Amino acid sequence: MSKKHPAFHGQFWRYALPSMCSQLLNSFFIIVDGLFIGQNLGDAGLAAINVAWPIVALIQSASLAVGTGGAVRLAIARGRGDDEAALRARGNTILLLAVLAAALSLGLGAGYPRILPLIGANEQLYPLAADYARVVCMLAACQVFTTGFLPLVRASGRAVGAMAVTVGGLFTNIFLDWLFIQRFQWGLAGAAMATGLAQGACAAAALPLLLARKGWPVRAGQFKPDRAQITGILHYAVSPFGLSISTSAILLITNLRALRYGGTEGVAVYAVLSYVLGSVIPLVSGVGDGLQPLFSYARGAGDWHGLAALRRRGLVLALAVAAAGSAGCLVFRQQLPVLFGASDQATGAVAAAMWTLVVAYPFMALARFCCSYFCAVGEPLTGGILAYGEPLAAQPLFLFTLPLLWGLDGVWIAYPAAVALTAAAAVILIRRHLAALPAPRENERKEA
Repeated sequence: MSKKHPAFHGQFWRYALPSMCSQLLNSFFIIVDGLFIGQNLGDAGLAAINVAWPIVALIQSASLAVGTGGAVRLAIARGRGDDEAALRARGNTILLLAVLAAALSLGLGAGYPRILPLIGANEQLYPLAADYARVVCMLAACQVFTTGFLPLVRASGRAVGAMAVTVGGLFTNIFLDWLFIQRFQWGLAGAAMATGLAQGACAAAALPLLLARKGWPVRAGQFKPDRAQITGILHYAVSPFGLSISTSAILLITNLRALRYGGTEGVAVYAVLSYVLGSVIPLVSGVGDGLQPLFSYARGAGDWHGLAALRRRGLVLALAVAAAGSAGCLVFRQQLPVLFGASDQATGAVAAAMWTLVVAYPFMALARFCCSYFCAVGEPLTGGILAYGEPLAAQPLFLFTLPLLWGLDGVWIAYPAAVALTAAAAVILIRRHLAALPAPRENERKEA
């Protein structure tokens, strides 16, 4: 007789909602920067921060991948009742995050002057983008530890604590943005400094939550490099890295195409669209990411009925969130660009292009939920097909073909076309996965 899945004891919402809120609030670190920059520097500031964003996204994606990979290992070990393996997963994940922080800070700090011109920073945008990227690289460790610690905290059973940390960091970021940008007029460098310092405060608050769990003592041996643990963490990190970096890859390619077909104003329009998109993606991704510990626990415990129930409820929730996002974009398409300080001309262009996000959200929700699910149940390579297929195949295909027919409008249409194709692939993969799963026994159904 299998173990009861925690979802049947009211754990679904306890994991899903805090994760959704945490990811949304975490995205607000960048969105708040955009609000202050748009109001103080206008279209040029919005375009410059959007050009520099792939550097930020690389740091975020790598640290989220390591943190999520470690969280999956930790949760599966908990599902099997192996606390010792869970502690080794925790220690080795923290060790990997420390190595990653040093590598990204040094590597990107030396390379950003060469990277920025390659990702769309022309003569007008380069000085502003360089100011932002320079500080981002200096404070990269703050972002790495914050982004990497939070999945581990949730997997340790402290999802509400992870949300509380993010809320505190967001309010700190808002205050520092006002102080550095509005009051001191430090521009994009001030925005990057505000975000980095706020994330550093989050990391400092998250670490005790991660290490001070009752019954999980901290010992030096847990941080000793364990080849099996490190290999396992990186194995599970493949899919979340692709899922997260896809946003950066899409942003990079779209920036370049928008710059070609619409100039600086085209990049400013896409900056607003990406901020709006960035407020919905975390909510949708938060569903799958928040439920990952429960998926992994059920997989480790062999509770196939519980896994099926979680999968159904999670998918419905992800699609409902996407539908709400579509409705919000449709209703507030005129007000959103004004909020970010876009010019009158850019505001009209953003409102006209907003329909593409309305169409894209449900497809995006289906693809991202399936990707998170595959990673959590031990099929990261299947999830990787979805995570890497969109940014490396579908999106470039449409970005380089549709503008030939419709110009700048084709750039905007490329996103819904790409996520629709990815969602179709997700349906095929999830059906194959379900056909291969063991059927739950009758006594498991009654027990649930």
